Amino acid sequence: PQKLVAHTGMDAMTHAIEAYVSTANCDFTDPLALHAIKMIQSDLIPSYNGDMEKRDSMHNAQCLAGMAFSNALLGIVHSMAHKTGAAFSTGHIPHGCANAIYLPYVIKYNAHDKVAAGRYAEIARRMGLPGTSEKALINSLCEKIDAFNVKLNIPKTLKEFGINEEEFKEKVAKIAELAVGDACTGSNPRAIDPEAMEKLLTCTYYGTEVDF
Repeated sequence: PQKLVAHTGMDAMTHAIEAYVSTANCDFTDPLALHAIKMIQSDLIPSYNGDMEKRDSMHNAQCLAGMAFSNALLGIVHSMAHKTGAAFSTGHIPHGCANAIYLPYVIKYNAHDKVAAGRYAEIARRMGLPGTSEKALINSLCEKIDAFNVKLNIPKTLKEFGINEEEFKEKVAKIAELAVGDACTGSNPRAIDPEAMEKLLTCTYYGTEVDF
């Protein structure tokens, strides 16, 4: 189904990007992650629109991304997705959809770390995105992910997804605490505590800028 193509495709993109910036990345995982990103960049939208050759290619891309993250581990996009998938009474947030929503916000958060910023900029360069400075390249990467999500009919915020605002406010502190304790948090390139996680989740709810 088309929605499944969108969600699993962006899950694979998140696997590759998180593996590349993870603290456990290495010479063996980097090429897998970068090649998967390039393949997904060119093949995901045609696959979503019904091109079966590109869909076949996406199976290879997700496997490469899987090989990357199986060895390099992941980061807080997955921590957040794991702890919000079934948290709200308004309905399940499919895992890949949650990753797609959170990914640009997490990139902005992690980019305050110098090493992570350099790696995100390198991803943008490999994707052929515009920008002469690291900051411009990172912005281009976030804009590209946003553009993918628009084409894949994935919402930009949890509010747009349909999560009830009062319920979100009521539960966000506990969700933040659980997300920090998730297995994927340890290999995230920038440390995070429950207070910062709550702020980050709030940004993903309202669509506000991550400036901390």
